[in-house]
Amino acid sequence: MWSRVPLLRLLLPFAAGLLSPACIYLQGGIIQICILAFPVLAGGLFYRYLYGYRSRWLHGLFIILFMFACGQYLAWKVNARQDRQLSAVSESEQMYLVQLDEAFEIRERSFRAKADVLACLEGDSCTRVDAGLMLYAEPDPSLAGVLPGGLMLIRAGLQVVKPPANPDEFDYRKYLARKGIFHSVYLSTDEWKILGTPPQMSLFMHAERFRLKLLDKLKANGILGKHFGIASALLLGEDSHLDAGTRDVYARAGAMHILCVSGLHVGVIFLVLNTLLGFLKRSSLGRCLLPPVLMASIWSYALLTGMAPPVSRASCMISFFIIGNMMGRHKNAYNTLAASAMLLLMLDPRLLYGAGFQLSYSAVLGIISLQRPLENLFCFRYKLIDRIWSITTVSIAAQVGTLPVVLYYFHQFPLYGLITNLIVIPLSSIIIYSGILLLILPVSMASAWVAEAFKMLLRTMDAGVNLVESIPFGMAEEIMIDLPAAILLALLICCISAFLISKKNIFLIMGVLCLLLLSLNSLQTKYLKLTRRSFVVYSVRGHSAYDCINGTTHHFYADSLLLHSPDKVDYSIRPHWLAIGLKRSFIDTLNAQMDHAAWTMPNGQCQHIIFWTGAFPHCSPPVKKPAPAYLILRGKCPFNIEQLFDWFDPGLVIIDSSVPPWVKAPEGDKRFWDVREKGAYLSSGCRPACPPQAGKPAGRVPSDE
Repeated sequence: MWSRVPLLRLLLPFAAGLLSPACIYLQGGIIQICILAFPVLAGGLFYRYLYGYRSRWLHGLFIILFMFACGQYLAWKVNARQDRQLSAVSESEQMYLVQLDEAFEIRERSFRAKADVLACLEGDSCTRVDAGLMLYAEPDPSLAGVLPGGLMLIRAGLQVVKPPANPDEFDYRKYLARKGIFHSVYLSTDEWKILGTPPQMSLFMHAERFRLKLLDKLKANGILGKHFGIASALLLGEDSHLDAGTRDVYARAGAMHILCVSGLHVGVIFLVLNTLLGFLKRSSLGRCLLPPVLMASIWSYALLTGMAPPVSRASCMISFFIIGNMMGRHKNAYNTLAASAMLLLMLDPRLLYGAGFQLSYSAVLGIISLQRPLENLFCFRYKLIDRIWSITTVSIAAQVGTLPVVLYYFHQFPLYGLITNLIVIPLSSIIIYSGILLLILPVSMASAWVAEAFKMLLRTMDAGVNLVESIPFGMAEEIMIDLPAAILLALLICCISAFLISKKNIFLIMGVLCLLLLSLNSLQTKYLKLTRRSFVVYSVRGHSAYDCINGTTHHFYADSLLLHSPDKVDYSIRPHWLAIGLKRSFIDTLNAQMDHAAWTMPNGQCQHIIFWTGAFPHCSPPVKKPAPAYLILRGKCPFNIEQLFDWFDPGLVIIDSSVPPWVKAPEGDKRFWDVREKGAYLSSGCRPACPPQAGKPAGRVPSDE
């Protein structure tokens, strides 16, 4: 079995090289690859002379090392490009020439678009720059008309995208870095100027403009509002028009994959074209023309959808399938999948880290490994029931394959996904057929009929998804697994799949071993959760928020405005609660009377936390200064920051997010921790913490009365 998938055997060491943290220098990397390439080539040309039968494993070892070195080299190239981008762009205010990669997305408080920085203009000189940029601008109607490929002149300081401010918060910097973007900027209305469109644009720019025309055509046919968002995501991969409510409903019903252009859509396009162009198979010339026409059409559609990873993967797989069919070679699904993955990773190694890429390949692996064994479990006499069972097994196999990735990234799992897929998979296929027909036809009476049928299908599918989502207990939420658990779960699924395919007991034994290791990892994780003791000062702009964590119980204090802003809590703070497995919550509002908290060290000694909000009294500082473990500054801080040490002798001064930006800690002073700049503060070590209490600590605390 293993010998039948040579490309998969090459892909594994290649991917390991991409993931390897070890860095290699340019010169050393080329030498390393050349050294490893020589025995590989020599072994292939003079195998019988250089290697005997007993030492045949040496040739395989050299190939594995060679692929590993190639992966490392590509990873180094990506890191080197990132370093060049970071060094080429200055954070000081400069004049930059930028080109839009996409049209501006209209948001509630700003316009947003991805752009490329082409040059930096300083006086009469022009320095070439190659860097990605996330561009935010103050709302302006004239920006809505700027098409992809348009040039803009901006004057601003480009900022490096900051890391997440709180533990386990969504890492937006890492998300953009995987797209090759490391800088962002916010522009007011007087900091930009539209220059027009250059005479030459890339193929991607033309494809993006054509996609905008197709979106306008949907609107011209009366596809508006919620249905326009669903149609644009379903047909063209444009999900910016989906509202948050629709996303939530489809995610809870297990149908979110329908709103992301994926292999299903490419497969439908392939079947439509293969049927329409079937007449070419009647002649020898037509049989030669059919493969390149199919491949050109599929890749044109992939380009139209922005070369999303699922579409690229599906296009690669179908292209290899077409080529293999044309050459009359035996097709192995695992080899085809590995070949497409290797090609995509060679073009962009960052794809390997993306959740979408991992979901795509894990879903296909699950389908090709488990769908046939599951389908063979039952055989039905009636074709309709047999077809329903076939769709169900595809859904089960895909959900099992993606289970580790879904739980690791999204911490939830839709329980009624099987029911949803019975509704959305047949309907979405018909919707794609009718949508393609609608986009091809001119706006006329015929297209009006197709548009009405298209809207009816959209309403039917949306009603079915909403019906499934309304069933109680449809989503298993707050399921937290760490990376080792996700890897062990994936290995367990692979072992079970291999056992079902080959019936070899060795895979069953390996599966039991993975299950044992998974149980041990779960016990260790639970022990760490039960023994965790920490104090946290969160970083939420303009707000105060503190956490006293004791095992799986915590006491959370925040100002009233933050407690009445659940979106901010869900984005900045709740991910940390889920990650460390907090179960019981005590939530209270901070008030002016709360000035200190008792805090017990592991050795039993008691220290204090003092919250300071007001001014210092007009008298001499105390002789015996209070010495809290933490002195937390809140509010306007109407005093000189250096006065703190006349009145207190703290272990650490923490400036929380409610303090105005003009209050700054001395640069480089390690006695301060500014959560506005450094992010949330977590107490070092495991230390039990008591909730804040109103009252006076030991020693005299200065009063502003």
